[in-house]
Amino acid sequence: MIEFDIFWSHYPRKVGRLKAERYWNRMSERDQLLAIRTLELWKQTVQWTSSEGIFIPYGSTFLGQERYRDEPWYNAFEENGIEP
Repeated sequence: MIEFDIFWSHYPRKVGRLKAERYWNRMSERDQLLAIRTLELWKQTVQWTSSEGIFIPYGSTFLGQERYRDEPWYNAFEENGIEP
């Protein structure tokens, strides 16, 4: 198992830590690694970088709804000129 603190230290919206940690502890190590890897992509998306980050979900939502499985790179970088 990967320590939750590793994920939390990189997650940009520090709200609802306890609930997020509960989801984290139920995840497989493979999913934990996937969540950490895709998090770096999500942090570059227009959705997460615009409007002062108000569209960044709580960590519990990101983990509980398995949003780390979504594809943040699909049309997410066009405005910044970043290619996936």
